[in-house]
Amino acid sequence: MQTLLSDLKSLIRTHWKTILVIILTFYLLYSYPDIKQGIMDGWLGR
Repeated sequence: MQTLLSDLKSLIRTHWKTILVIILTFYLLYSYPDIKQGIMDGWLGR
């Protein structure tokens, strides 16, 4: 168990930028309709 945690820590420490990009991409894809609607409401002045 100890080696699993240390391996996980080292993986996150070395690849945190890649993990962050993947999480942000999934978040943007998931919330795309809400973001698009907000932009359109702002553009049309609603």
